[in-house]
Amino acid sequence: MARVDRTERLLNVVFCLLGSPRPVPRSEIRRAVAGYDPDASEVAFERMFERDKDALRSMGIPVETVLDVNGDVEGYVIRRQVTNEELNFDADELAVIALAAATWQTAVLEAPAITALRKIESISGDAPELRDFNDVRMTATDAALLPLMGALREQRVVTFDYRGGQDEQPVPRSLDPWGVIAHDGQWYLVGHDLDRGQRRTFRVSRIVGSVTVTARAIQHPRPAEVDLAEIVRGVNAEHPARARVLIKAGQGAQLRAANDGGGNPFQDVEISVAAISEDALISQLCSAGSGVVVLEPDAIRARVQSALSAIARQHGGAQR
Repeated sequence: MARVDRTERLLNVVFCLLGSPRPVPRSEIRRAVAGYDPDASEVAFERMFERDKDALRSMGIPVETVLDVNGDVEGYVIRRQVTNEELNFDADELAVIALAAATWQTAVLEAPAITALRKIESISGDAPELRDFNDVRMTATDAALLPLMGALREQRVVTFDYRGGQDEQPVPRSLDPWGVIAHDGQWYLVGHDLDRGQRRTFRVSRIVGSVTVTARAIQHPRPAEVDLAEIVRGVNAEHPARARVLIKAGQGAQLRAANDGGGNPFQDVEISVAAISEDALISQLCSAGSGVVVLEPDAIRARVQSALSAIARQHGGAQR
């Protein structure tokens, strides 16, 4: 069983008691609440539960003990009316919460995000299904987002090592951060580069190692007229990714149509394929599967081969 820290266990107790229409017996609390060791002795559980009740009451959450007609403990309850405000979310608010939880999938905060969403759904109803959403997720490679968000909140200088598309080795960077923007399936950091003395944009997934949030306050705050989303879109537009590919006969209809690959669709054709970013280009080429062969550049060909191999492994097949 995964270890549950005390704070999460207390929160689990609150949701267990708050969400029940009747007093919850100790035996049910022990069985239902994640954080209580099912292999621990009854005495150990009693001690821990008593400490948890005291802790919750000290926070202003009145855990009531309910007695039956014989004066024995029937169970425990938290009355809904003791909360300062009824916890209700409309469909749009639940959609935003679900979107936030989905964003953290496969990342360091996946489990807490999904757990929080399920608990909110237990009170407010199921979150609506998300449609027409340009999928952006925080993965393990985007771990730098957490310290970056902290630095943005505290307005602190950050330092990190960064490997750009043309860099053989990571280069140290110092930055007054202005914001983090999601675009085309990637996260981008925009700010004032202290070493180069100008605005720069960095793809978060290319940050190598950890981000250090320094004690220094930023000296170049974000200008009011600056649109971070427009900056990121402009960077990608200025540096489109391209590849020369061979589309096999009868294959790659979408690539042919989108990239001036006219002629007989049942003949092989060599065309140049472009996209607003390297990741978008890789996605396009992978969607055509074995029907497309990347001729150049070598870096794009290697990434496509790696991605297709990973897909084949995931589905239990072998790459052809």
